[in-house]
Amino acid sequence: MEIQESSRLSRLIHRSAVALVALGAAAILAFGDRPSTHILPDGQPVHKRVVVSYWEEWTGFEGRAMRHIVNKFNMSQHHIYINMVEVSNVNIKTLIATAGGDPPDLVTLWSAVMGQFISYHALTSLNTLVRHKVVTPHTFVPFAWKLCAPDGTLYGLPATTDPNALYWNKILFARAGLDPDKPPTTLRQLDTMARRLTIISPDGAIRQAGFLPMEPNWYSPDWGIYFGNHIYNRQTGFFNIDTPQQRRAYRWFQSFSQRLGYREVDSFQSGFGPFNSPLNPFMDGRVAMELQGPFLANFINRNNPELIGHYGVAAFPTSFGPPGAATFGDCDIWVIPRGAHHVSAALEVLKYFIARKNLEYLNDQQAKPSPLLKVSRKFIRRNPNAYIQVFETIARSPHVQSLPPSALWPRVNLQLKVMANRIWMGASVAGQLRHAQALADQWVRREKHLAALRHRRELRP
Repeated sequence: MEIQESSRLSRLIHRSAVALVALGAAAILAFGDRPSTHILPDGQPVHKRVVVSYWEEWTGFEGRAMRHIVNKFNMSQHHIYINMVEVSNVNIKTLIATAGGDPPDLVTLWSAVMGQFISYHALTSLNTLVRHKVVTPHTFVPFAWKLCAPDGTLYGLPATTDPNALYWNKILFARAGLDPDKPPTTLRQLDTMARRLTIISPDGAIRQAGFLPMEPNWYSPDWGIYFGNHIYNRQTGFFNIDTPQQRRAYRWFQSFSQRLGYREVDSFQSGFGPFNSPLNPFMDGRVAMELQGPFLANFINRNNPELIGHYGVAAFPTSFGPPGAATFGDCDIWVIPRGAHHVSAALEVLKYFIARKNLEYLNDQQAKPSPLLKVSRKFIRRNPNAYIQVFETIARSPHVQSLPPSALWPRVNLQLKVMANRIWMGASVAGQLRHAQALADQWVRREKHLAALRHRRELRP
């Protein structure tokens, strides 16, 4: 049912985006916001400014960091006013607004949906920033640039980066007789340490887990990366799901539920608190090692400051090389939707956002590495993430794999999560990989067929 609902939603958005292309610029009715309805941070009303509508996905302290930059911009000049609005489900709402001809001028998107937006022609090219040398391929870390310009055309600018790494609890390492300053450097070592760190009560219940590849379950489609798999072929547009690397990855993945019992793990996980809470399983010591992004450090600082100084971060081990020989990286990206009413003003805003002092402030507040290739010593020194240099090094690595720039990725990703859940519960690894590969191949062929039909239709006189 979950897959069917995702498919229906995908078709709905697809039809809306195609309608946008058919309508063209003549269908865009631009009225924008009334400047008189907005107030500056100092309490003065806004007069005679271009109002840039900005939809932001961050909330809480992350959203406040972005709003600080917006307020600085609004007070720094008298020509443009940014009206920042925090929007949930921003990717779907932006697609619908773009299809309807009334998009915001600026949006922060998750990199997972960039391929979808690009395929639907829902973004404005930012190549003018390249032509005027505001940015170059060497302005940002390589994987972030590749996410923003997957086909050579620049469609966005990176706001933050999220390369993953291994977190480990030094207190639990010491209790288990392990050196708290030596994390695993191979997957075999990780497995051995995970066994020593796992505590099972006499009744069979799990009291402490050394490592769980399903905690958190955000990364369940990505484990093949650490076994040398590249999930997407950029030349053919097909997905590499049923490969030898994937089979090794998901046999390793399944070994944890086979050893511990997936029902026992499910019962153990049912007692976990929300991610942003003191009952987060890594923060409260119920899980000793975890794959996570840099942002976790910020939540540790806020929810369990007693853990500060008692955990470590290092590149995650791989099956085929040293730690960091492959890893996963993600981005939040600023884009201008197609049909935005104030493109020139939005471009000026983007130039301000990517100034080093502003990007460093934003990523400092979110405890993340900067997307800029060159960062200041002050940024490293003041960042609240004690392991920011580890993440900076990972982010600059040529081995970071990012999300596929395919319109089908959200759908394929959902199917991979379903596949991983079935494998976790004991289904055949080979069978599930074959099934997921067949579905993805079918979707790619159908998408290529539809693209060819659209192209022939456009060529007709």
